[in-house]
Amino acid sequence: MNFNELNKKVTDDFKKGNYRENFKDLIKIYKGNKTSDIANKLGVVLINLNKKKFGKYFFLKSIKYNSKNYKPHFNLANLLKLSEKKTAEKHIDIALNIQKTNEAKIIKSHLLINNYKYHEAVNLLNQIKSSESYYLLGLCHLAMGNEVDSKSNLEKSLEFGYIDINFLNLNTFPRVYKNTRQINYFRKRFSLLISKINNLLLNKSLNNNKSLNIIKSKTNFHLAYQQKNDLEINKKYFELLSKIYPGDNKINLNDFIKNKILFVSGFFYKHTVSKIFFKFVEEFTSIKKFQVHMLHLSNNNDNWTEMYRNLNGKFHQKTSIVEVYNFLRKEKFETIIFLDHAMNNITQAILNIKLAKKYFMLWGHPITTGSKNVDYFISSKFMDDNNYANYSEKLILLNGIGFNYKPDENLELIKNKIYKNNSFYILQSLFKFLPKYDHLLGVLLEQNKNSTISLLKDRDPYYTKIFIERLLKNKKIKKNFDRLIFLDGHNEKFKFIDKLTEHKIVIDTIGWSGGNTSLEALFLNKPIITLKGNTLRSNHTAAFLKEIDLEVLIAKNYNEYLQLANKLMENKEFFNFIVGKIIKNKHLIFNKKISLYEKIKDLL
Repeated sequence: MNFNELNKKVTDDFKKGNYRENFKDLIKIYKGNKTSDIANKLGVVLINLNKKKFGKYFFLKSIKYNSKNYKPHFNLANLLKLSEKKTAEKHIDIALNIQKTNEAKIIKSHLLINNYKYHEAVNLLNQIKSSESYYLLGLCHLAMGNEVDSKSNLEKSLEFGYIDINFLNLNTFPRVYKNTRQINYFRKRFSLLISKINNLLLNKSLNNNKSLNIIKSKTNFHLAYQQKNDLEINKKYFELLSKIYPGDNKINLNDFIKNKILFVSGFFYKHTVSKIFFKFVEEFTSIKKFQVHMLHLSNNNDNWTEMYRNLNGKFHQKTSIVEVYNFLRKEKFETIIFLDHAMNNITQAILNIKLAKKYFMLWGHPITTGSKNVDYFISSKFMDDNNYANYSEKLILLNGIGFNYKPDENLELIKNKIYKNNSFYILQSLFKFLPKYDHLLGVLLEQNKNSTISLLKDRDPYYTKIFIERLLKNKKIKKNFDRLIFLDGHNEKFKFIDKLTEHKIVIDTIGWSGGNTSLEALFLNKPIITLKGNTLRSNHTAAFLKEIDLEVLIAKNYNEYLQLANKLMENKEFFNFIVGKIIKNKHLIFNKKISLYEKIKDLL
């Protein structure tokens, strides 16, 4: 086959998706003709074969051969826009200097949005008329609080009928809601888009690569923060996922290796999920009859990752969904235990296919999955009693708080500082605050004339601005706004624990309670006021307080919630009594020994 014939074959194979053939042929050409264009094509083919590391290598080779070649700069920026943002920014700027294409402007816009530079992104995106540009414009205006422009652009992006952009739209929510009306709008929109994508799928076929790229592009994580019952809507969501990527019907679920167990998470590093569930993983690795594996779906590593690696199990780290699927098919696990869901895009893709005999879900994300593939959801009696009807899975309730907490070693070295005498602290992310609870802040400020309330800014300054503007609509908050303190928890110099020790009383968010943050507060002997809820996500702190015999701090209604805050702030004797009881009883949480194995051994 001469050079021209081989070149034509390469083009035809690429169009057909025959990437392995492509690679073989391009390597033959490359050996005799090391040019920038051939190296770039090799990079593109390797990306399609999920060999990102080698794809990056050939893009850099291509640039070395010809630094004025637009294509490798663009492809490298596209590849690295999420993982190596500064490198991506460098190469997309070079690409735009060579050739100002719309595709390069789109990548530049992604990077600007990641840095919250929405106005700059809007200026670029207004030059383009495409489904993706309208979608990104919608995101920008949503963050900037421009509801009309946001809705208009998101709707325009749907008109093209592209399933991938429709799916991104489906899973797009504000980080902070301007009002309750906006919650209702995005909830209704979520249901409508599920139907819209289902209809599009009737007339469009997707290849495997396209399908996988869609289901791992974005999750429904923020849907749960509307604090509604998501059972039916999540069922419909996973039914949609199974239509986008039906999976492999040839998998034999009886062909597994007995007592071979896999723990899956994207958070095998210093993270709330690890602090709550590390000891369950440790427990299983100590049981001789099990072959225990851990699958880390992230590139984040730290000393906690090393602790997992040092357990008596096999530790794997994979961030390509194709590699993950191949790994799971090859290893034939009898049981997969997920520490969380919806918090990592690859977890969503795994849940879409049944690749082990049993799937168990721990409550790293405290909401039902809705997936028919998940057999059991593991929760706790103190958080989730009698909530069986809220789950698509069979609900398993562990005793008490339902886990064995592992504090960060640095926490044990902290010494309590002298706290600010009139200080309240709300430790939660702003997206846990719903508009219907804002008035309570106003009342708390009015009733405690000398007190301050500290909150944490959102990582996106525009959403912090939206939150503040929302609060200022309340007359009592506006009148006392100078006593609200917004702390920048995302600043490198910010030390969360040190700031916690400086405050007197912790106020729990209503509807979505604190987990790790509440545990750290109790570890440091800080009183916490919470409101009892009727769901897992609303009862974390209530469960902790119940465990240490401090149900007196669990309010039954708004009035009790406010009265408890006032009493703790004003009544020194009551405050000291509560602190003393925390000191006396907190070992009931931090020395807890609950066995996950004993609870589920008959189900394995």
